[in-house]
Amino acid sequence: MEFDILRTLLGGFLASVASFIVLGALYGNPPVKKIYEDAEGSPALKKWESNPKYIFMQYVGMLIQCLLWAFVFAFVRDALPAGSLCAGLVFGLIIMAMKIFPRLFDMWIQTYYPGKLLATEFINGSIGGFVVGIVLAYVIR
Repeated sequence: MEFDILRTLLGGFLASVASFIVLGALYGNPPVKKIYEDAEGSPALKKWESNPKYIFMQYVGMLIQCLLWAFVFAFVRDALPAGSLCAGLVFGLIIMAMKIFPRLFDMWIQTYYPGKLLATEFINGSIGGFVVGIVLAYVIR
């Protein structure tokens, strides 16, 4: 198995940028924004004093995750289907199974996080996972 660290780092970085843009559009659209605004009084939601700091921290978290996923992708890419799109979609399913579903199930059983927000997180997180998988497949494969 050949491992190109620079291509893997580039894939992780590009996946973080693409995912950040797509998720920004998904969370920033009026219907989803209203769901979050309606839930602002929930004790389950953290209050941020600074919106730029919140956005910066969101991106840092996205970058770290995408770099880690890039290394995972690089190690399992030979086991994924042929073709970048298929490999990316399968890896997106892996992200859903390993990150999205367990996190949301844990939030559902241990918090008072509003149900509409959990559903939104699941849908948007799944879309974000597919974006990451597809970008990684096209860059690293």
